[in-house]
Amino acid sequence: MTATEHTLRQQLAACYRLIAHFRMSDLIFTHVSLRLPGPEHHFLINPYGLLFDEITASSL
Repeated sequence: MTATEHTLRQQLAACYRLIAHFRMSDLIFTHVSLRLPGPEHHFLINPYGLLFDEITASSL
């Protein structure tokens, strides 16, 4: 994992926790995703079954 990917994972996990903190996670089809930089088309999104306040950088 590159330093850039690590930073992006931390920022995305923080975004999920902020959504949970402000109680905006009860909306239908709520998710936040991020496309990793690079030639591959890799995306980070929350895993099924985790609440937004349970998401960590390593779980994305």
